[in-house]
Order: sequence, then structure tokens, then C-alpha cells
Amino acid sequence: MNDMAFFLAAAERGFVLDTDDVVDSLIREGVLLPVDWSGEDRPGQIAQFVAGRVAAFGKDHAVVAAVESAAREAAGADVERGEHVPAILRAVDDALASAGLALGELRSGDDTYRVGVMRRTKASGRVWGLDRPSPEVLYTIVCPCGDMNVWQLPKTEAKPVDGECDSCGLNLFDPAGNPVVSMVEEDAG
Repeated sequence: MNDMAFFLAAAERGFVLDTDDVVDSLIREGVLLPVDWSGEDRPGQIAQFVAGRVAAFGKDHAVVAAVESAAREAAGADVERGEHVPAILRAVDDALASAGLALGELRSGDDTYRVGVMRRTKASGRVWGLDRPSPEVLYTIVCPCGDMNVWQLPKTEAKPVDGECDSCGLNLFDPAGNPVVSMVEEDAG
């Protein structure tokens, strides 16, 4: 099974998708929803999208009501800028669990969430689940001048061993490739 098929309801398995850009095809067909990291384009955008997908998977209105309630509550939470979308996604994912559905996210290394509804299975969770480990690592060095310098690299690549501060030009690594001040390493997800 193609990994993208997790997002298709049984009746949609015959979709003709653009093989050059499957993700764009799924967005055009309303199977995936792109949401900017800074928030929904309009209040309730994620819940409305998920409601349509829940119907495509043949689930009843009680699931839709639970999703709408969870999304509304999460959207009203007092969280930092940029945390509203993840809060809504987690709340909606939790609301979908009792129906055997889950939210999945396609990570593209940019600041857009591309989400879709899928059946909740071990396989779908490993491939697209919200809680799967990130394939990238963030390396952060705060220069003595106060500027934060960040590298986002695939886990398969080595840690950075050279680079200058973006603000003051200080070489952040010694000749052996060791950071001159502490470097923090964390999953990008």
C-alpha cells in the first residue's frame, strides 16, 4: 500500500492522483488540509475539514460533534503564538480515537502543517502519526552576542562543525569542530 493511501476512505481508493505531485492532488481533492503554523485561516477551519473527512470514513455525527467541541476548546486555550495549531491537532486527534480514526501529518520541513484523517492503526501511526519521532534535529548555539544560531539537519547527517554567528560573525566552532559555547540538540518535531 502506498503510504498516502492511509488518508483515503474506502470509497476514495480509486482516485486518480497526479503522480508527479500526490500531495497537491490530495489537497485539491480535500483529502489533506494545509494549515500555516501561525494559525487557522478562519476559526474552526480544522474542525470543519475533519468533519468532512469523518463523514468520508462513514462515521456518525457524534464523532463530528466531539471533534468540533475539542477543537473549539483547544482554540480558546491561552497558549503561546505558534502553539494553537498543535494544540488543536492534538485535541482533534484525541477526539477521533474512539472512532478508530487519527490525524496524520505530512512533514515537509517548512512551516505548514499538512494534515489528514486516517484509520488509527500501528502502521498509519508509524508513517504519519502526530507523535512519531522527527526525522530532523535542531542544533542551537546562542552566541555570546546574544544571537541564536540554528541548524536543522536530517538525523542521518553529522552535527555541525563549522559556522559563524549570523549577527556578529564570531566563529562558533574551534579548529577541531567543537562548539565554542554550548550547543543544544533537540528533535525538530
